Amino acid sequence: MNGFFHFLMREYRLSLARLGDHLTQAAFFVMVATLFPLAVGPSPELLKSLGVSIIWIAALLSALPSFDRLFADDYRGGWLEQICLSPHALHAYVLAKIASWYLFALLPLLAITPLLMLFFNLPWMLALPLITSLALGLAALMLLGAIASALTLGARRTAMLVALLVLPLAIPIVVFGVMAAQSVLQAQSPSAHFSLLSALVLFLLVVSPVASVAGLRSALEDG
Repeated sequence: MNGFFHFLMREYRLSLARLGDHLTQAAFFVMVATLFPLAVGPSPELLKSLGVSIIWIAALLSALPSFDRLFADDYRGGWLEQICLSPHALHAYVLAKIASWYLFALLPLLAITPLLMLFFNLPWMLALPLITSLALGLAALMLLGAIASALTLGARRTAMLVALLVLPLAIPIVVFGVMAAQSVLQAQSPSAHFSLLSALVLFLLVVSPVASVAGLRSALEDG
């Protein structure tokens, strides 16, 4: 546990140094969401009906490019090789990396979501279900991204490989997330969709660190 908090503090300092990158990601989230009306038209009713789906797609497209950089800098700098000298440190490192990346790169997207709700004229009663579904969905995407980033570490065109690995697996997450928010608009209970999202997060929370550690060890051995 001490090792986890040690790595978490290190990632906190590194994230402060990369604050500009995280703000750029949040700006990209807003830009993607606000460009959709140019394609579908300015009809208020149409934008309201598509608002939840647009916000979810924008969040997915904003999160995706950052996954290939998750372990890349530490791999190139030799930090991963030093961590592997300790038998249990790599697992704590992966958990700290996932937690810090979620807090600094993905939580800002949740903070911006209410502003996008105003843009799409979505009712305020939808704020809590939409933000909750995004919080769970982005956590699941982050855990998937960690696996993909570890498996493609050291390969060429890692961004494309990560996208090819994550996007097919992200479809159920996006579907459940959109349906959870849409069910509130239809005066239905979103609990079933939240339960499915939570189950996915718990499953990936068990699988992702183990798979990521295996991928990192394989990359270090091949390198």
